[in-house]
Amino acid sequence: MAKRRPSTPRITITDQPDELHIVIPCRRSLFVIIFLGFWVCGWAVGEVMAPIQFLNATPQPGEEWLILAWFVVWTVGGVLAIYAWLWQVMGKETVTVRGTIFSTRREIRGFGFGKDYDLMQINDVRLGQDKFDPMDITSALQLWGIGGGVIAFESGGKTYRFGAGLDEAEAKQVVEALKRRFKIAERSPK
Repeated sequence: MAKRRPSTPRITITDQPDELHIVIPCRRSLFVIIFLGFWVCGWAVGEVMAPIQFLNATPQPGEEWLILAWFVVWTVGGVLAIYAWLWQVMGKETVTVRGTIFSTRREIRGFGFGKDYDLMQINDVRLGQDKFDPMDITSALQLWGIGGGVIAFESGGKTYRFGAGLDEAEAKQVVEALKRRFKIAERSPK
């Protein structure tokens, strides 16, 4: 019987004297990458053809607004699909704790957005269930690997999540590194 070799870790945890830095690459889905790649190609054709048709046609009264509304929604949908595709191909989350600042950031090749939290206000860092709520935009983005996360923490009376795409063993490593370094779990909620 063949023995199973452990896989190489996807996450990188760098614990230095002045900061803790954790890099979590996106969990890639070949299906999502291929599907969105084809969808974006079709989207690009529509994005080019719709204005050409609009400019060459004589629309009926009131149709201009319908066409414009469709074009705006089509453009926004395409931009989101391009972002989701880029996230699948090159995305990563970084968690940095320096001084009293706890930062989470989602980025694609250095471009992205992040949130900073006061480390003294953070408590109850834990593995959390990544719940799906259709009324929450971050839940909707979970399907594409963008939103949510399996690691949860409390800050300022709200629950925040990060670590989208981590499996349980990887998430435990991140939680343990945070607890070990900053003793977050020992603080009680305020």
